[in-house]
Amino acid sequence: MTLFSEYVTWQNYAATKLAEAEIEETKADAAVRYVEATAMAQAQPSAKVTQTKAKMTAVPEIAKARDRAIDAYATRKMVAVIYANCDRCVALISRELTRRVGREGPERRQNRWNP
Repeated sequence: MTLFSEYVTWQNYAATKLAEAEIEETKADAAVRYVEATAMAQAQPSAKVTQTKAKMTAVPEIAKARDRAIDAYATRKMVAVIYANCDRCVALISRELTRRVGREGPERRQNRWNP
């Protein structure tokens, strides 16, 4: 049970970190959209959309925002793997506990919980 409790605690921690990573990814995506929209608004009205978008790839601020978004995405994916690994370990330990407790007779289990 101690091992199970420890893994559940780590799973809770990983779930919190996953939520934080998802929030950061959403913020980074929003920042990219904002910077791109600002660049589009400042473009010449007569410019074609395709040309404006092509020019935007050279804007350093947009490139930095996109890099931050990619980093946030990668972080979220890695934390999701850690969370999934914790989840599998918790399930494995739970099954093993159930199997071991099920091997013993009901009297022994009852005596353990009722002193």
